[in-house]
Amino acid sequence: MKSAEEHYINIKTLVDLLFPEIDEVETKKKENSILVAIRRGQYSTARQVESGQANGKSKGHGGKIWQINICDPAISEKIRIKYFDRLLGCADQPALPAVTTSKLPTVTTPKQLTVTDSTELTGKQDRIATARNAFMKIIENRPKNKKVTPFIRELEEKLKNGTDEKLTALANIANDRKGDREGVSYPTLMRWWTKHLACGKQANAMAPVKGDHLPRTTIIDWLENYQPRTAAVAILPMGIPAWLPYFLDEYRRPQKPSRNNSLKKICRNMPAEIERPSYDQIRGIMKKIPDIYAEKGRMTGAEYNSILGYVDRDASGFAPMSICQIDGHSFKAYVAHPATGAHFHPEVCAVICLTTKVLVGWNAGLAESHMTVAGAVKHACLISAKKPYGGIMSILEPDLGSGNLAKLNSDDFTGLFIRMGITVKFPERAGNPQGHGVIERSNQSIWITAAKNLPTYTGKDMDRGARRMVYDRLERDLKKIENEGKLGMVAKTSELLMYWIEFLEFLDQAAADYNNSPHKSLPKIIAPQPYNPNGPAVSRHMTPLECWADYVAQGFEPKMIGIDDELYLDKLCQPHVVKNVKRERFTLFGNKYQSAALAQYHNEQVIVAYDIHNPHRVTVFDLNEKYICDAQWNGNRVHARPVSAVENATIKRHTTRVKNAQRHIDLMNAEADQKAIEVRPLYVELPAETIEYEAREEQKKIVRLNVPKVFTDEHEVYDDIRQREKEGLASTYELQWAADKEASLLSNRRERIGLYKSDQFCQGRFLPENMVLPMKKAAGATNTKGL
Repeated sequence: MKSAEEHYINIKTLVDLLFPEIDEVETKKKENSILVAIRRGQYSTARQVESGQANGKSKGHGGKIWQINICDPAISEKIRIKYFDRLLGCADQPALPAVTTSKLPTVTTPKQLTVTDSTELTGKQDRIATARNAFMKIIENRPKNKKVTPFIRELEEKLKNGTDEKLTALANIANDRKGDREGVSYPTLMRWWTKHLACGKQANAMAPVKGDHLPRTTIIDWLENYQPRTAAVAILPMGIPAWLPYFLDEYRRPQKPSRNNSLKKICRNMPAEIERPSYDQIRGIMKKIPDIYAEKGRMTGAEYNSILGYVDRDASGFAPMSICQIDGHSFKAYVAHPATGAHFHPEVCAVICLTTKVLVGWNAGLAESHMTVAGAVKHACLISAKKPYGGIMSILEPDLGSGNLAKLNSDDFTGLFIRMGITVKFPERAGNPQGHGVIERSNQSIWITAAKNLPTYTGKDMDRGARRMVYDRLERDLKKIENEGKLGMVAKTSELLMYWIEFLEFLDQAAADYNNSPHKSLPKIIAPQPYNPNGPAVSRHMTPLECWADYVAQGFEPKMIGIDDELYLDKLCQPHVVKNVKRERFTLFGNKYQSAALAQYHNEQVIVAYDIHNPHRVTVFDLNEKYICDAQWNGNRVHARPVSAVENATIKRHTTRVKNAQRHIDLMNAEADQKAIEVRPLYVELPAETIEYEAREEQKKIVRLNVPKVFTDEHEVYDDIRQREKEGLASTYELQWAADKEASLLSNRRERIGLYKSDQFCQGRFLPENMVLPMKKAAGATNTKGL
């Protein structure tokens, strides 16, 4: 007997083993499909032989036929056993006794037949299933004296003849074929009818199966529970390839690698037993993964939230000014700096009422700071003839910016918000601008729209070439002003820039334009467009100011600050800080303030209210906010005149910028030194002349340092002592002399005190009279007697 490896069977025999109950037409179709599979290489043992070698006829009586080894890997073990059972003449198992259908329960869908869920059907599958179900209804509604088989034959004839146009059109939808073939054959209708009955007449049973072994819902269910970076221990449902978790772990990174790069990396790093996918396989499966799962990890924070769902907050049920939002925005255009005239990006802060969407207050500053925020809140609370809207808001929703979090605004005891009776609701977490969607969206509607009207616009949608040309022009103009020595002496360094005053007027007009433009979140009315008041009435949304006026007409009255009491208004909106009193005085921003009324508050804390633009006077309260006095500026160790909070901030900002610039210079110098070291020889022998010259210069330097210093007046002596004190070179006598000089400045009669009274320390330290410049002598600066 031949071994199993020697048994080759014809295609027809294989079809008979695989599909024993199909008719002749279907058998021919299956033979053709197996031939296609052979040409594609699915059957590795397929061979082509002369027909005479297969059926015993002599060669030349027929063409070649295909044979397949029964042990081919593509043939299942079940078919192989069935073939050998036939070959050995094994009888089939006896049939079970027949059972009447009346004793059987209701037939459900057999296990071997699956019905696609409605959520998994595409539009095309749904249309095909509907058309096929229409055929099933026609067969079900056949005449009672007609059997199924002859009735389906009649349907086939009608479809072939094309006598029924509606039936033909229905068949063209139901056959799910490509090409020009039309109609539906008898075997196809019978197959549909059999499946229709076997699946309990479910509508979705007629949907064509597309061979999709991995439904979208399966992937989504798995992704919802999959923990990143656990590919090695992940449990994969049926159909999900083993490489998918490795690919997702590599692909879903903040660096946003491409699919191709991720594929290359996992092919190098995955375990060897996992089959490597192709790019087409990855592309096919990524089509089934929703963006919220594919981009998770590639996008984080606010960027990821931008593709998620959100909740619209409806504030129409609240009165105006019940809830307001505040936010700062870096203006996307260059304007002239108010101090230097150079180009820079100012900071704009706005307050919006959520109920009416009115921009109730705004402010502009040099940078994000507590002063910019306080100015915007103050502007929102004021109501005047020019600005008939606003008032004190009940709830203010800021972000976690530095200006909002500054104690001058947010402190629970002395902050501006709490003193004005405003409840502040900070966000629970940072980096979530979607939580303040109204004010964030207004930046686009108001400030960015306004910035696009300027030639110095620098937004991301500005043409890069034009933006570069404008920037180069601004830099050239600035360099020209610097070379002329006029920096800080001109209002603006380029004709392309706006003056600061012009910029503030420009912002005021932008706010007015927004408040008078229809807002899509407000109710609709029938009225002319705001930009065409004499035009026809149309259906449009209300403008923010129209919505505000509607609430006022219904009886709304904002909570206002008494505008007549200007002193109270100023004090209410001034920043407050807590200070310690020492000997009737305290220090604020480096300025000393003194009042006799503070004598009884020695070593105690008081609340100081100050005007950010006026350093000469501050208002002092006790911890119960009871008025004590107005303290006046009396003296300052650092400056010869009072320095306001604005000037102090400018100086501080300048110092910080200088330090940052110096740090970059040091790094560049270090880099240059490093490069020099690389090429510098280890030892250089200097000429004798050079050594003698350096020795003479060093001796001159020592002599100069040993010569006593001379000064113009005692103020220069004081400055020199303080400088030597920082360097640790001042003596005890010098320090006491400097302290006595300070004490004399604080006395009402300017009397000299202690060592400074005798001025022995100054004797012989001033320039002779004939060495003082004439201009200084005319100004009374000459003092040859040591005062």
